[in-house]
Amino acid sequence: MSVTQRHGWKGMTRRPAGAAALVALLLLAPQAGALAQGTTALADCQAQVAAPDTDDTAILTPQRGWQMEGRDVEIAITSAKVTADTKPLVCFRWKLQSGQGKFVPVESARVVQRSSGNLKVAATVPSLGNRPARSDGVYTPDNAAPYADVRVLLVGQDGKPVDDVVTTVAVVGPQDYCNVPNVTTRIDSGTIVPSVSKNWQPVGGEIDFQIKTAKTIPSDALIKTCFRWKLTEGDPGPLSNGAFIRVLEREPNTVKVAVTMPHIPNQAGRFGRDRAGSYAIPYLLVPQVDVRVLLFDPDLNVVVDAWTKAGVTSVWFAAAIAAGTVGVAFLALWQVTRRRFTAFGKTNPLLCLITTRSGFASLSQFQITLWTFVVIASAAYVIALSGDLIPITTGTLVLLGISGTASVISKAKSENDAAGDPPPVDPAAANAEAIRAEEEAKALRAKAALASDPKEAQEADAAAKEAEAKAVEARAKADAAEATAAAIKRRAAVVNATDKAKAEQDAQDAEKNAEDKKKIAAIASAKAAIAARIRHPLWSDLVMEEIKGRELDVTRVQMLFFTLVTATFVALKVITSYEIPVIPEGFLILMGISNSVYVGSKFANNSAAK
Repeated sequence: MSVTQRHGWKGMTRRPAGAAALVALLLLAPQAGALAQGTTALADCQAQVAAPDTDDTAILTPQRGWQMEGRDVEIAITSAKVTADTKPLVCFRWKLQSGQGKFVPVESARVVQRSSGNLKVAATVPSLGNRPARSDGVYTPDNAAPYADVRVLLVGQDGKPVDDVVTTVAVVGPQDYCNVPNVTTRIDSGTIVPSVSKNWQPVGGEIDFQIKTAKTIPSDALIKTCFRWKLTEGDPGPLSNGAFIRVLEREPNTVKVAVTMPHIPNQAGRFGRDRAGSYAIPYLLVPQVDVRVLLFDPDLNVVVDAWTKAGVTSVWFAAAIAAGTVGVAFLALWQVTRRRFTAFGKTNPLLCLITTRSGFASLSQFQITLWTFVVIASAAYVIALSGDLIPITTGTLVLLGISGTASVISKAKSENDAAGDPPPVDPAAANAEAIRAEEEAKALRAKAALASDPKEAQEADAAAKEAEAKAVEARAKADAAEATAAAIKRRAAVVNATDKAKAEQDAQDAEKNAEDKKKIAAIASAKAAIAARIRHPLWSDLVMEEIKGRELDVTRVQMLFFTLVTATFVALKVITSYEIPVIPEGFLILMGISNSVYVGSKFANNSAAK
């Protein structure tokens, strides 16, 4: 026999012994499980007791009436059948309205205390599988958790049950802190107060809660926040665990936490026969949720169980509401202002809103229009988020006041300049201006004659007619200025004249001639105004000043820059914080200074400015 054959034979002789050992282990496994409970394999959870004592009692601890899967319950049994040799078998099953079901033995049960007629057993709540439907099972009054029957069989030395004690306990799923029953929790165990300014958040946003109680909160207390859709009709169903929780403040009787709004499944619609959601604005905006805040001690006893409500909002929906509100307001103003421009296609729609009667884009009007739309959009956005009216911060009102005051003062200055008497005109300067206007009119007329395209020819002809009317106006003003200067000279000569009667007559004739010339100039000005084309505003008007030509105005640049920076700050804060922010005092002072400098510069400019 070879070496290999000898080894093979030895392996064959060893295999039957190993197989026998394996079979023995398998046969002894049930008995080992039974021994873990302190009983024999002859009794099981379905066994019947010949003559159980009906006056036996079983008291469960914890006495709150529920326990979580995987945690221990202690069962204190009082029975005359308890002896030194009595061993317990603990079984669980769902309590059904039909009263039927199969008991499941616990995996771990041990005798904690034994005396004559008394036995205390610690058993781990087993997993009983899927929870029964509410129509089939027996649930706690708040429908949070189903009840389970707990059966303790007292087994004698012969392995046969001698007594049978049954009690009940509500069973909560593992780690399902949110759906613990509140049947044994006092309503006044504590209060929860959401943030007054913002008791709503979009999914992923943080909402603050302050928890108050008359009890002393353990330093190692477990804090859980739970959410479910708030309904006006139907069963709201189980609660969902909140997302991330941050403890902001902790005192002996108060805890302040920030909770991330979770995604909550199974949202109800606005209208429904079986399930109808609750909304901050009924059937319209901001669906509401029930919020439950629980504080547990290390033994899972509830220290605080308080309820409130909150709103779950949609950022995209609120943004659409804000955009729609701004769009409607803009279109309404646009329809009014666009009527001034016959060739509207050449004018930016935004510039139409801030254009003066002379056709220039006004910086002060731009500022107040910008702030008006920023506040409108912000208010619509936050109202759509919260489903309620919101407070407008004092800083925002101050900014509106600053921009409005600057606009009113600027307009008053422009109107005053237009209504005031024109300053005396130097005849030589007026004549030079007339010559310049006449040459410009001739150049434009020549350009119009060379235009080949019909539209260009029409535009060039209109420009030439406008220049010609202005040239006639300038010549009329030059004649009026010359006549006025001559009348002033004739009037001054009366004092030293030898023939005062003739000098007086000459002065009167000169004054009458000057008045006639002024009337002719006024008529020419009116015709020039009629012939003038409507000026199309430009964005550069916001930073340019018209003083005998265009020049950059640094006061306008400063005001425009600070306005855009502050408006951008407010808009970004509204978008990211979901509320109209408090404007820092430094920004308010900055805006006040820039507007004051701008208004002061308008008074410093001469009347040649537009």
